[in-house]
Amino acid sequence: MNNYIKNLRKYANGENLFEGEWSKFKKPFDKALLNSNVEDGMLNWLKEVANYQINGSTGSRYWVSKAYIKDITPAKIYNAKSLDELVSLLGNSDSNLLKEERGYERYYMPTGFKTDTMFKSSSSGTTGPAKTVYHTPQSLYISAVNEYTGIKAQYPVKELKNKKLLAAGPVGAYQEEHKKLAELLRMEYVGNEFETKGLKLLSPQEMMQAMKPVMEKETYLLKEGNVGIATAAMEMLSMLPKDLFYDTNLIKVSGTQITGKGLKKTEKEIGKKLIPMYGHYAGKSSIGFSGDNNITYFPSFPLTFIYMNYGGKTTKYGEKAQTKMIVAEPELLLINDEDYAVRRKTTKATKSFKEIDGVSNLSRS
Repeated sequence: MNNYIKNLRKYANGENLFEGEWSKFKKPFDKALLNSNVEDGMLNWLKEVANYQINGSTGSRYWVSKAYIKDITPAKIYNAKSLDELVSLLGNSDSNLLKEERGYERYYMPTGFKTDTMFKSSSSGTTGPAKTVYHTPQSLYISAVNEYTGIKAQYPVKELKNKKLLAAGPVGAYQEEHKKLAELLRMEYVGNEFETKGLKLLSPQEMMQAMKPVMEKETYLLKEGNVGIATAAMEMLSMLPKDLFYDTNLIKVSGTQITGKGLKKTEKEIGKKLIPMYGHYAGKSSIGFSGDNNITYFPSFPLTFIYMNYGGKTTKYGEKAQTKMIVAEPELLLINDEDYAVRRKTTKATKSFKEIDGVSNLSRS
């Protein structure tokens, strides 16, 4: 049986994740996974992360300062009876601070962490300076379990064993996450990393020129063959000849502009299975399932929670509303309004994430 929560329990215990500062979070993590109600499990986990973050001896400058100004105390955190109450108490984060040089280190990094033992992740920078955060190997492993669960639910993974996982994507956290995914799938990791800073602000011609070395390496590696999984943004996929993927089992694609209809069209053109991802720089992976012209994404609970019932409002299944993304890692606590999305209940096809609500039809408005 392939179930995300059970996979987390299995692999978290097997990988000795709870070392260093993460050792403080083993019991809360286990408690979050054992809770029959996911919102209650998230409430318990967020209480521990928030209390750690506002503590003057362990926390981050941003949250310690905010707690003092807003009178957020451990008692108020632990007395919160619902996730809605706790999210309202903590309030949204000022993510603009992450656009500053070394903004994460100065404001959001707790005292017990160092960037030289973590991996960088940045936003696309489409609307201004990119936001940059750092993730621990533990958080990236949990994110990889999210991907592993979703891939296994959609493809016979025994066919991928000992093949190459070709990871074309940003330097840092993206590559480390795919190394861990390759381990879980028993594949050979092959990186094709590049710097994304300012890339999306370039004209199509300038982007083609900047990406030329990456595309040449990608072409060479695909021609070598024995590629089980190739990763690509949809823009990158459109730049490559379709017959290059002849000896590739499946392609993992990213980009919120992907539609179910567009995905099916590209699958037909290439003749390969495409698995979509909602990759958020701070919240990391949310694996996608395509069906009925929709793509439904499931986040890497409890480190990422896409919350749609806050403010005393219950979003019905099938209803579109603005999401609030909670990123609750020991090394990073962010709460912010994010994309609009439709709340989706799990189906027979997505039962591996049956405890967690999915989101689809992502848009900025």
